[in-house]
Amino acid sequence: MKKGLAFSLIILVGVVAFVVGFSWGKDFWLFRKPTTITPTIDGVINEKEWRRASHYNIPFYLDVNNTVDPVVSKKNVDGWNYISVGEDSNYYYVALDLCSDRTNNPDGEWISFFLANRFPEIYYSALAFESMVDHGYEYIFYNVSSDKPFDYELNTGFFTTNYYDIPIIPEVDQMDLIFGESSSTYLDFWSEDNTFFEITAQNISARPGWPAGYFVDLEFAVNISSKFPDVNASDFMSAMTDLKLDLTMSANLTSYPSNQLQCAEKFYFAVLEHGGTPPNISDSTSYFNDPNTLEFHANTSQDLTVDFDHTTINTTNEMFYFTLHGYNELNATYPTAYKLNIDKLAFRIRTMRLYTIFRNTISNGNYDLAYSFGPSANCPEPHRMFEFRISKSEFPTFPEDYLYIIVAGYGTMSLANTNYWSYPGGIYFNPILGPPNDLPLFLKLDMSHT
Repeated sequence: MKKGLAFSLIILVGVVAFVVGFSWGKDFWLFRKPTTITPTIDGVINEKEWRRASHYNIPFYLDVNNTVDPVVSKKNVDGWNYISVGEDSNYYYVALDLCSDRTNNPDGEWISFFLANRFPEIYYSALAFESMVDHGYEYIFYNVSSDKPFDYELNTGFFTTNYYDIPIIPEVDQMDLIFGESSSTYLDFWSEDNTFFEITAQNISARPGWPAGYFVDLEFAVNISSKFPDVNASDFMSAMTDLKLDLTMSANLTSYPSNQLQCAEKFYFAVLEHGGTPPNISDSTSYFNDPNTLEFHANTSQDLTVDFDHTTINTTNEMFYFTLHGYNELNATYPTAYKLNIDKLAFRIRTMRLYTIFRNTISNGNYDLAYSFGPSANCPEPHRMFEFRISKSEFPTFPEDYLYIIVAGYGTMSLANTNYWSYPGGIYFNPILGPPNDLPLFLKLDMSHT
């Protein structure tokens, strides 16, 4: 009995020693949450450097073109590839272990990284993504053949198109709640997600030019030129043919501007268009010069559109001004207070179509990129590897700790029946046509658990 127990203890100690030794050798952290990493950016994916990747080591499968490359007499192989994402206090880090890329022929090879730490909902709108550059979104097209980023290249078409979902951005646009009460922020109308920008109407006494009543006045000053690629903003401004505001909103009362007087259950709502002149609410005549009235039923979310006059944009500072204005007069018998819920607010711009744009939006010195060809822990056969880091100073400080990412490239390795590869997105994101234009293409990573 005692010999059996002693033997069992020896086996148990041996197993524990093996597990601890193996884990130590592999640099596993068994009892600690993910931690920050600071890998050396040399293009060689060291197992210990990246095994502790503070957040993600993600495999993805590529079905690639298996044609033999005549230069090196090798072919790329279908199989699993790996992306690792980590961070420290100063940088985000990305490693690409492209086990499918076996040719080591840099001719025509390039790589691209697209990263953001915040996004509004954007669907099929290249211009909306470009408006986020330097405000939470950065990308780089890197020429592996010449070992440098691509020069700026913008190609435009000869017909116009509508670009939706162009957001209000606090770094370049201004929003002021003059009358009304709210604790909401611009984030609450960045997406139709049932998180509302809520405004409770404010009871304001009569003042010169304005009667007493319940008011909402939310003023906006929007830098229109900042919504275009920064290098060619003036060209796009001159090619603009239309400017609209798209709203998804509701209220607890009915907006019926044409017949709301003496009806406590109805209120007046309009988008006041100030054009290129900053509003002055003390001058009710000029403030109310160009109202765009909107009707919607109580407690019903509706999609609404305001058609602005794009020719009134300020030609000096390229600003455009407008106000969301609500009013309901006081009623001695019935309550006339109301509340607005804005689910989404975004611009729609029609201008010359953006065909392709290739560039590096990251400031010099704020990124490092290195690559190599050889074996790794994931694959003993020689293959292409990339390591990339980007300074967090490129991104705004943001309370929600997410990272959006796409990686893509082109060269001797490409998806079957294409001339590119990408992850995520696969064949649905073609990097040769420029940066992504659809938010669902991005991998969204929760970076809060370090």
